[in-house]
Amino acid sequence: MRSGYLLLETSASHPGLVRLFIAESLPPLPGPAADPELRHAVRFEDITVARMHAHERLRRRLVDIDAGLYRAGALEAVAAVEAIDLSHRRAYLDPALATDPALEPAIATLIARRQRRDRLWEWVGMAALVLLLIKLLVGI
Repeated sequence: MRSGYLLLETSASHPGLVRLFIAESLPPLPGPAADPELRHAVRFEDITVARMHAHERLRRRLVDIDAGLYRAGALEAVAAVEAIDLSHRRAYLDPALATDPALEPAIATLIARRQRRDRLWEWVGMAALVLLLIKLLVGI
């Protein structure tokens, strides 16, 4: 388990794509008109697991796994990373995204979706236990 930063950047040379990658330290914050532009940086205690969760959330938008390119907007990718259910600390968020009123609802939607899915699997597990107990008691 190694800690590190999950970074998200966009580039004018790849419109409509975001790049997710990991780094051991926070790179210098971008200046004006930087390309590629760092949009979001988050520190995780287990960066490999965090990257796997981010990929899981954006997998249907994958363009190039080696380059970490996904066909998604910066807001959608930031929400996917922020909704990861691991302990994390936001190190940087692009001011344009931070003031976007759609960011918090997007994060809340993803968290609620994950919680509904978790509850469903809990109910499936409970139903399986009940069926096993019935089978044990009845002796079928």
